[in-house]
Amino acid sequence: MRSTREIAKSIAYYLEMSDPVNYPPGDRAKTMRAVNDILQGSPSPAADKLLAELEEKGGSYYAGEIKGVEKDILAFQEQKRRIGHPYTKTGGRQYKYRMNDANPDRPLKIVNQRLFDWAAKGSFPPDFFENAYFDHVTAYCMPDYTHCAGSVFRDCTFAVCRMVGTHFEDARLYGCEFHSCCLSGAIFSDSALANTHFYDCVQHRGGFIRTRLNRCRMMDCLVTGATFAESTLDGCSFDRVRANRIRGLHTATITQGGATENECRRNREAIYKALRPEESPQCPDRRTPAPER
Repeated sequence: MRSTREIAKSIAYYLEMSDPVNYPPGDRAKTMRAVNDILQGSPSPAADKLLAELEEKGGSYYAGEIKGVEKDILAFQEQKRRIGHPYTKTGGRQYKYRMNDANPDRPLKIVNQRLFDWAAKGSFPPDFFENAYFDHVTAYCMPDYTHCAGSVFRDCTFAVCRMVGTHFEDARLYGCEFHSCCLSGAIFSDSALANTHFYDCVQHRGGFIRTRLNRCRMMDCLVTGATFAESTLDGCSFDRVRANRIRGLHTATITQGGATENECRRNREAIYKALRPEESPQCPDRRTPAPER
């Protein structure tokens, strides 16, 4: 499933080609942001109006492409409607896995897109997401309170996915993307995230505990009551994030590898400004965070 950002990129391109005066190519980022905000909004009339404008400006020249964009929008809206309903399929079916034994002491079962789709259609075994190597998988559904202990996610996408009480413990996420996900009580503990980005997500409670985030980005997200307790944020950025009741940020280490001391200070100030921590003790108190309830 294409993210609203990818859809917005296509729409911005067609608008630039059909009406470069009102949509100059140099303002593509601005146009994409405006289109993405429309697509993320609840009422569909705004999206319908946008497509009507696109059809009017592009005429028959982009007719085929516009129909494709319309299908993408409808698919996104349908998936977003489903995010309010938990995945309830149950069963004890087991699958045969190929194994990733790069670490002989800790072999991981390999999950590709084909296996994920099979399991999503039937039912996920209780340990499906644990001690697994997810390779270029797009995850669009997960049972509530899923445990992803000891798993590795390589270039994976969590697309408009309901993730309630999901627990990534001692997990590794490399080059992953979360877009338009509901992260309610989802928590990353003792894990590592590198080049992993969160776009247009809602995160309520949960958060990051003793986790290292390297070159990660959070953009256009709503974050409420999340924790960053004793985590490390290295070269991370938070853009247009609506945040409140953020906890544990004063116990986090905020760095920027390869940067000067002034650059690190500015990055730290930008993160504090974006997340607006609820409390900022004067002394560098390293208290142990209270357990999640």
